[in-house]
Amino acid sequence: MRWMLCLDASAPRTCVALGRVSSPDDDDHPRDELVIEDESEDPGSQTSARLHLRLGAALERAGIGPAQLAVIACGRGPGTFTGSRVAVATAKGLAIGLGVPAVPVSTLASLAGSTSRDGRVLALLDARRDQVYGALFDVGATIEPLDDEQVTELAALIASLSPDHRGADVTPLGPGCLPYADQLPTSMRAQSIVSPGPTAVGLWRAAVSAWRAGAAVDPDALSVSYLRQSYAQMGIHTPKRPMFKSPLI
Repeated sequence: MRWMLCLDASAPRTCVALGRVSSPDDDDHPRDELVIEDESEDPGSQTSARLHLRLGAALERAGIGPAQLAVIACGRGPGTFTGSRVAVATAKGLAIGLGVPAVPVSTLASLAGSTSRDGRVLALLDARRDQVYGALFDVGATIEPLDDEQVTELAALIASLSPDHRGADVTPLGPGCLPYADQLPTSMRAQSIVSPGPTAVGLWRAAVSAWRAGAAVDPDALSVSYLRQSYAQMGIHTPKRPMFKSPLI
């Protein structure tokens, strides 16, 4: 068994997960154990200031030191540009310093893994500018993508799905469900779950799934998945709509 540290800061809810995983080729008796869960809804400007403190606190709670880490898994987006860059830079620095592999994890896969419902999940992050980051996943013992990740209007994303992927057995999940609910088919809207992003458990499930699928890379190869250019690159300077706020607040 080896220790794997996971982090994701691409959504309004940032996550840290720490646990033990067995070898990727141990298919007969995999023994994966999530030990530490940490979730926080931070303003984007606080992510870089607090993330390293939260990682250190997770190690302290588990009673281990950085040298005992064997794998670093990181949410690589899509999502907020600043949060994604901070997480990837932090993970890359840790993995290079420790001489361990890195596992890139789709933030959308982590979001899909955050529901207790197995089956098809449409993970939706709010990309603002009237768009979502979205992808469809089959969630169970593993988290498998059923389509490419997209940044587009939610209605266009729905239209791109095959007809049998637009029914009531698909669970839309994430902060992208709230502002664009009227673009969901009625049957899917009834099943939708609004949340501020992945949970630590969802991040862990997606990281373990990626680890077992052999997704580990050299840390130098770890990079952010933006899906689109920044607003500055596109020459867009109009104000953005505020990011997700829980309807319970």
